[in-house]
Amino acid sequence: MSENKITKHFVSINNRRLHYHRCGSGPVLVLLHASACSAKVMRPHILYFSRDFTVIAPDTPGFGLSDQLSIEEVTTEDLADALLDAINILGIKKISLYGRHTGAQIAVEFAARHPEHCAMVLTDGFPIYSLEERKRRLENYLPPIVPTFDGAHLIWLWFRYREQHVFWPWNAQSDDKRADADVPDLDFLHRGVVEMLEAGDGYRIGYATAYRHRGLDVVDDLTVPVCFGGRPGDSQGHTPDMMPKGTWIQKFDRDKNEAMKLERDILLRHLPQGFAPDAPSCKPITGRSTTNYINLNGSQILIRTFGDFTASTPLVILHQLPGSSALYESLICRLGNSVPVITFDMPGHGESEELLTNVQTIDSWSNTLLSVLTTLNVNSCHLYGHNGGGAVAAQFAIDHPDRVAGLIFDAPVYLNKNKCQDWVDQWLDGLETVAPSWDGSHLLRIWHMRRDMGLWWPWFEKSHQHKREHLNIEPETINCEVREFLKQPYNFLSSWRAVIHFEMIEKILTLKQRALFICAKNDLFEPCFREFLDVDLRLTAFEIDVDNSHKASHIVNFIQNSRSD
Repeated sequence: MSENKITKHFVSINNRRLHYHRCGSGPVLVLLHASACSAKVMRPHILYFSRDFTVIAPDTPGFGLSDQLSIEEVTTEDLADALLDAINILGIKKISLYGRHTGAQIAVEFAARHPEHCAMVLTDGFPIYSLEERKRRLENYLPPIVPTFDGAHLIWLWFRYREQHVFWPWNAQSDDKRADADVPDLDFLHRGVVEMLEAGDGYRIGYATAYRHRGLDVVDDLTVPVCFGGRPGDSQGHTPDMMPKGTWIQKFDRDKNEAMKLERDILLRHLPQGFAPDAPSCKPITGRSTTNYINLNGSQILIRTFGDFTASTPLVILHQLPGSSALYESLICRLGNSVPVITFDMPGHGESEELLTNVQTIDSWSNTLLSVLTTLNVNSCHLYGHNGGGAVAAQFAIDHPDRVAGLIFDAPVYLNKNKCQDWVDQWLDGLETVAPSWDGSHLLRIWHMRRDMGLWWPWFEKSHQHKREHLNIEPETINCEVREFLKQPYNFLSSWRAVIHFEMIEKILTLKQRALFICAKNDLFEPCFREFLDVDLRLTAFEIDVDNSHKASHIVNFIQNSRSD
C-alpha cells in the first residue's frame, strides 16, 4: 500500500488559530500529543493509522502553531471543550481518539464530557499522580523559559528535553528515578527543543493542566469504550496497573512499531460513523495575518495574507534568508491597514516544506515567488525584500519585470567583490556544524553568530574598531530569529552562501522599476546601506527609525506615489 501524504492546515475558531495535520481517508481518528511538543511528534502514528482512518492531529492550544486559549488558568476540561469546537468547525460529527500523556487526559476527558461525539478512546500512558506529587510538579517541574544574553537557556532546553528520557521526572536525577528508555536521536531532540521555543514561557500553561486534572476520578463518568494502554520504556507505562477493577487495560510492546499494530486492531473495534469534509481555509482574524498553506508540486508552502489582495495590487514581503515570515507579523499588520499584503516562508525555511530538488539559491526562491503569485492569481505586485530577501526581489524583477510595480529594498545584503573574497570563508566558517549535535552546541553556534552580528561588522571581527554604532542584541529578538533558523537547520549554510555571493549592486543597476531603499539604524546589514549610498544609484534612500510604524509609513507612501505616477 502506498504511503499517504500528510498535509498541514490552519482553521479559525472564533479569534484564535488552530493548526493541525491531516492524512488518509475513512472514519475520523484524532491524535493528541503530549506536552510540551506539537503534532509533529505524532507523524509516525499519523502515517500508520491513515491506512484505515482520516487522521486529524492538532497542535494542542498553546503548542506548535496553535494559539493559546484566552482563559486565565486553562484546565484539561477546557482543552477537551476546545477540541469539540475544532471538530465542529471542521464539520466532523463523531471521532475516535488516541492520546499520549497530556493528550491522553484530554482524550479521556473529551469522552466523559462529550460522549455523543466519541466512538472510543485509546490512551498511550494516561498520567496518574498523587495529590502530593501534583503539588510538587506544579511547584518545581515547570521552570520559566527566559531568553538570556548568552543563550544559556538553549542549552538548558536541550538537556531539559533530553533529561526526560534519562530520568523520570526529569528533575529528579537519582538511581531510583532512572528511565527505562533509550535517548532519542539528535533530530528528535532538536525538534523537541524547537517546539518548546515555539511555546515559549507559555508552555507552563498547557503543561500544568496535567497536574490539575482529576485523574482516576474521570473513569466514573465514562460511558464510551476507553482502553488504557501502557508499554515498557514509557514514563507512564505503569499506570494501567493503577486502574480500577473492570477497566479496559492493554499492555503494548516496547517497540513502538509493534505497539502500533495492536493499537490499530483495537481502534478498528469501535469505528465512528461519518467522515471528514474537505479541510476548510483559515478565515481572517481581526488585527492578525491569515495563515494557510498552498501546494507547489507536492510541497506545502505556508503563506500569510492581510487584506484583499484581489482588489488592488498587493505588497509581497520577502523575508530575510535564512529566516521566515513569522518574524514580520507586526510589519504585516501595520502595512495591511493601507495595502493588501502577501508573504510566505521560502521552501526549506520556517514552516514551508522543501521542494523536491531542495535547491537553496536565489533563482529557486525567485521561481517559488512566481509559483506563489500564479497560484494566488496575482499578476502584478510591489516587492519588499529584507536583507537576503532583497536579492530575491531584485532577481524576480529582472526575470519578470511586467509583474513588478515597484521595489522596496530594506537593508539588502551587499558585499563588494573584495569583501566577498576576503570575508566569505570567515563568514561561513563553522556553519556546516550547525546540524544537531549531541551536546547542543549547534544551538549556541547559531545564537552567538546572530548576536555577534548585532555587535560587530563584520560579525567575526571582534575588535574595537569593528564595533557597531547601534546595538541589536535584545535576547527576546534574537530568540525569535534563532527559533526560526532552527526549524530547518540543514538549510542554514546553503542559504547564507546564496545570499552572500549574490551580486546585488550589479543586479539593481539593471532594474527598470522604481525602487525605494530603506534601512533601520540597528539593522544587521546597516553597513551595506552606507555602501549603497556611495554608489550612484537612482534610488530614493532613507535611514529610518527602528520601530515598524516608521518603516510602514515610508513603504505606504512609496506605493501610493507609485500609483499616482
